[in-house]
Amino acid sequence: MSRTSFKVSILFVAVALMFFASSAVHANTAANKGDIATTLNVMTQVTLGGTSIAPGTYTVKADGSKVMFLQNGKTVAQANVEWKDSAQKSPYSNLLAEQGAVKEIHFSGKTRYVTIAQ
Repeated sequence: MSRTSFKVSILFVAVALMFFASSAVHANTAANKGDIATTLNVMTQVTLGGTSIAPGTYTVKADGSKVMFLQNGKTVAQANVEWKDSAQKSPYSNLLAEQGAVKEIHFSGKTRYVTIAQ
């Protein structure tokens, strides 16, 4: 093997390793991009994913594909979600319900919010 082809082979391997390393970092960042948690005070009874949620204080956790309402560390309700982007950061965490069903959840200080998948 000539010196030139050896250098080209090493260069090719280095470029391939950098590509795969950056792809792995990007995939991990994308997977965690939607992970978020907040505390919400639910003032009236609502439903999420067909499950009734009574008034009270809940920890709301959302990841890349679902949202969960937890109370005292136990999952009370969960549903599949789609992430959306808003032009402005939400001034506080809140939920939007239509006819008693949760449709959107916004997170304090974030432009990203979730809509409940149908």
